[in-house]
Amino acid sequence: MSEAFWYDLDRTEPPESLLGAIVQVPLMSKTVPGVILEIGRPELAFRTKPIKAFAPGDAKVPRDWLELLHWLSAYYSTPLPQVFSACLPKPALDFLFAPVKARKKKKPGEDGEQADLAAVAPPKVPKAAAAPVLIPTDEQYAAIAAVAESMRPFRFQTYLLHGITGSGKTLVYLHLARQALAAGRRVLVLLPEIALTPQTLARFRAFLDRPVFALHSNLSATQRRDLWAAIYAGKADVIVGARSAALCPVDNLGLIVVDEEHDGSYKQSDASPRYNARDLALWRGRQAGCPVVLGSATPAVETYHSALAGKYRLLEMRARATGSSQPHINIVDMRAQHELQGNALLSIPLREAVQKALAAGEQAILFLNRRGYAHRRVCKSCGAARECPHCIAPLVYHKAKRSLICHYCGFQVPADAPCLSCSGTEWLDVGRGIEKVEENLAEIFPGAGIVRLDRDSTSSIGGAEKILARFKSGEAHILLGTQMVAKGHDFPKVNVVGVVDADSGLGLADFRAQERAFQLITQVSGRAGRHQGEGEVYLQTFRPENPLLAFALTHDYAGFYRAEIARREELEYPPFRRLLMIEITGDDEAVVDAHMREFADAFKHFAGQADVIVLGPAFAARKKIKDQYRAQILGKGAAPNRLQWAYQQALERFKPKQPQKTKVRADMDPLSML
Repeated sequence: MSEAFWYDLDRTEPPESLLGAIVQVPLMSKTVPGVILEIGRPELAFRTKPIKAFAPGDAKVPRDWLELLHWLSAYYSTPLPQVFSACLPKPALDFLFAPVKARKKKKPGEDGEQADLAAVAPPKVPKAAAAPVLIPTDEQYAAIAAVAESMRPFRFQTYLLHGITGSGKTLVYLHLARQALAAGRRVLVLLPEIALTPQTLARFRAFLDRPVFALHSNLSATQRRDLWAAIYAGKADVIVGARSAALCPVDNLGLIVVDEEHDGSYKQSDASPRYNARDLALWRGRQAGCPVVLGSATPAVETYHSALAGKYRLLEMRARATGSSQPHINIVDMRAQHELQGNALLSIPLREAVQKALAAGEQAILFLNRRGYAHRRVCKSCGAARECPHCIAPLVYHKAKRSLICHYCGFQVPADAPCLSCSGTEWLDVGRGIEKVEENLAEIFPGAGIVRLDRDSTSSIGGAEKILARFKSGEAHILLGTQMVAKGHDFPKVNVVGVVDADSGLGLADFRAQERAFQLITQVSGRAGRHQGEGEVYLQTFRPENPLLAFALTHDYAGFYRAEIARREELEYPPFRRLLMIEITGDDEAVVDAHMREFADAFKHFAGQADVIVLGPAFAARKKIKDQYRAQILGKGAAPNRLQWAYQQALERFKPKQPQKTKVRADMDPLSML
């Protein structure tokens, strides 16, 4: 859907009843699905066309959801048709008008179809396991009781459930979901990673003893059809999913949960609208008049600030649900380790701890947030590194694929391709990626059973579930992963966790770099010692004096927050100012540069009237991605509407001058400055 059209309605019922109806309409030579967003009788200078068909069963989307579209369009400065396409993708509409094909019966496991269907239409849970008795701890019970106050009667209230790793936040969500369902309301649960969906689905299905629907980008075509059919029929009472689940057209919500609310994956950073699912959840909670629970062991600085200011109600859980203590943190100075054993990937203390865990029949998790084998390959003859021709970025060496790959656009060349500068064929691998660590682990711990969890190893449908199942069953004893291993996993036999490079991400030109690093370290550390035994965490660093590590050493979120909030206030960054990132892109560097400066002049003119501080213009730190040069202007304002007004005024003034080869996009509340 790229334009708005008017169509004659030949129906007897009042026009207002057709709002939200799903229809088929003629568009040029095609017939396409759409939704009636507005109704009226304007005078038009062109002939209208009749609606061809209404969806079977008069399927429609809720009126509240139509309000959501308009809010998204205004807040994120995105045309309404583009918002509609993001919220209700074409596959979610097409099946309504397509003949239903008879499904071929398949044996379990045949081409993965039976496993796929289980995510949408699970087998009936045995009665013995249907409603397990999970008795809350005192802290969990207090949190449940506090949120339940907003269900008698239902009213909007935001709760920050700040519970340490292992404190049992999921059990709180389960009990609250049961209460909302008992009152005849629906439940929406948001998760930061698709890999967490099967684990959470299983827990919700067993506890609630009713269908729970998954919504995320890895669903098969069959899963999508069944899911959307349930939504349109009003049968999807519990939806669990990643970021896009926040957009689904469900009404009568009684509870919204955003687990790991601090996670950056809730922000849509590529295509417009560039929404944040966490903020969208708050808007929908206010609209539905229901409680919203934001859960995290390491809340976003802005979220914790709102809780301390009384905007959100703060609920804290300081003890692990199993009664175990928080893991002991060990800082390993890799400078000293380098003197002892050279450029080894694993320090002596970490290697010994893993060996001890394996000997005791336990498991270990190792974390390195860097894909591939080496950061780049350097020619031995001339020292040149192979770069992506479409992005200003080095190609990353992936040994398993024997390729040099760009992590921004996907471009790749064979690993043994000759140097473009001197035609040399001998290379040096610079830096360490997760594949290199995996290779090293296999040498140190032969036969231990090592599984790797990253984007490359989980590219197929069900890939993440299979890897996690091997580890949880005990078939594998070492789990090596990127940030996917840091979130929400509960492995009873893991008492050792190693962060291979605790300095990763600290040198980025982004004011949130320290916060992200602290959150990742704390989250991955929380996987250790959740059940039996003493948890031990080893942070390998070349900068042991870094204050951030001192906070991690004592699990001191409050101390980290105090230091970070003082820095934010001094620099006038969120939560003290709201941000609007304006991005100008094009394939001609000189044109983008000129356009950037002209637009910045227009924006600064109106920014002065709106109390908006302007930083830039300047090219982005990642100057070129996918053949597009990227320039940025950052606005810092007291309120979103002031930033939006200044941007829209500048856009209107600049439109007549805008070169056709460049685009201007706005990102309200950006998470990344890169």
